[in-house]
Parts: sequence; structure tokens; C-alpha cells
Amino acid sequence: MTDSLLYAFRDSVQKFPDAEAVAMNGRRLTYGELEALAGKVGAYLRDRGIGRGDRVAMLLGNSPEFVAIYYGILAAGGSVLALNTQFKARDIDEVIRHSGARWLFVDNGHPELPKLAPLAEEIRFVATARQEQAPGFRCDGWQQVVEFDAGLPDIEPRANDLASIIYTSGTTGRPKGVALSHRNLAANVTSIQQYLALSNRDSIVNVLPFYFSYGNSVLHTHIAAGGRLVLENSMLYPHTIVQRIVDESVTGFSGVPSTFALLLSRVKLGEYDLSSLRYITQAGGPMAPALTARLQKEIPHTRIFIMYGQTEATS
Repeated sequence: MTDSLLYAFRDSVQKFPDAEAVAMNGRRLTYGELEALAGKVGAYLRDRGIGRGDRVAMLLGNSPEFVAIYYGILAAGGSVLALNTQFKARDIDEVIRHSGARWLFVDNGHPELPKLAPLAEEIRFVATARQEQAPGFRCDGWQQVVEFDAGLPDIEPRANDLASIIYTSGTTGRPKGVALSHRNLAANVTSIQQYLALSNRDSIVNVLPFYFSYGNSVLHTHIAAGGRLVLENSMLYPHTIVQRIVDESVTGFSGVPSTFALLLSRVKLGEYDLSSLRYITQAGGPMAPALTARLQKEIPHTRIFIMYGQTEATS
């Protein structure tokens, strides 16, 4: 079926198995390797008794593991609950109980992990750090997951099945869980792929968190196109971000208004060879026309897409 991110992922794997899918900190995974890792996650969850629509939470920063776990959950028939990594323990506890999640994939190094011990009596934890360290309570290790045989479970989601719950940023109140179906997310991907004209030749340096709808959309649109995700989790050193765009010859970059304000105030973009940069997208709030004009002046060959949306409409 086409109304599924999982279908699009499998299609990219079939067409481009040896193409690079995700790069981060020297690690580079092809689509074939990404599928194998996602398959291990799916097999682990099936072995642990996941049912269709069961909620599986993720408390992880952007990483190759995040991508593999996300698609592994979908392949096992589950629904993804990607949590804001800035949440405190009380927020994590509240959201997990509110959503009814039964599993939590979490980085061993997350500072709030020790405070989540009471939750371990009710849900299963999976620690994803490569260097295992005991969190002090019952928790499966990442090694237990990767020991499973590769191969995505043969489960096809229905278009109206729940695919993801994204909690809003809480701008006007407490964060609310937005339930999105496979068809919802697939429609978003199709629309954006079309107007950005994304293909397997495209790549992006991504600084947006995948747990919000904007970053989530960047993730899925590029995977569905067979493109490449180059992950950077911080804007602390904007020169490094721009240099990564140059070194990786990426074709796209996405950010919120503060992203571009920081770049233009700290970096002379005209001094870098950004000839590969085909497009930029901006969302997450209004950007001042003057800032957009400065951006156009610095990189006149690059198309700028000013976008808007809301989590309830899949961004």
C-alpha cells in the first residue's frame, strides 16, 4: 500500500540498497544496513509480544539508531511516541502514562534516566547506548536487540492505523498528544516531496529534532525519496554546520527563524562554496522579511521555501 511510511522505506531499500541513508559523527549507514537494524528492532518487539497499535516511546536524540528504531516500531505493527529529549522525569512519566506506551527506548546517558526507575515496574526499558551501563533498574540492553536476526517483520499497516503520537511544544498550554495515522504521515511526505522535487540525489544537513513535526517531516521525506540524512544535533558552532554542508555537498537545509538568524550573524555565507545547496526550507514560526532578503542575497542560487503548518495537520 502507498499510504504508509513503511512502504516508502521498503521501496527506497529495494531501489537503493547500497546508497548512503544516514551519516553522523563518522558513521555511515546504507539503506540496506538501515533496514537490517530496523529489522532487528522489529524482531525484538515481536518477540516481546507487541500488538498492532501498541505505543512504543523513544527518548533519543537524532541518530542512526533513532531512524532504525522508528521504522522498526512501524514494521512490528506498533505506534511511535517520540519524546522531547528536554522533558524532565515528571513530564516523561506523565506523557508515557497518558499515551499508554508499553516500551521506552532511551539513551543510557540521558540525565533523567535514573529518576525513571518507578516506570520500570510498569513498562519495558531498552537502553540504546553502545557502551552499556546499568541504569540501576530492570532494562534490556541494546546488545539484546541487535542479536536478533535481521529482516523486517511481514506486517502491513492499514492506512488509518495509528502510526505516531507527537506531543506539541505546549506554546499555549500543556503539550497535547496528536495522533497521526499512516495515511496522515504519508500525505505529508507526498506533498513535500512534490513541491521540493526531492529525489534520491538529494541530501540534507539536518539540525532539527526528529521528535517535533518539522524534523519528523524532514526525516521521512528524505527516506521516502531515497535521499541522504547528514545529522548534526547542535547549532553551537554554526561555522561547523556550514562547512558540513560544503564537505558533504548537500542539496538542502532546513531551520527555524533563529537558525538562520544565527547563521547570518555568525557566518559569512558568501565565503563558502554552497553551489550544491539547491533549496532551503523555513518553518516553526514567522521569519522577518528582512532576514529572508539577507538570506536570498547571500545565497542567490538557492530556492527558499517559507512553510507553515501545525502538528495536528502533520506539519
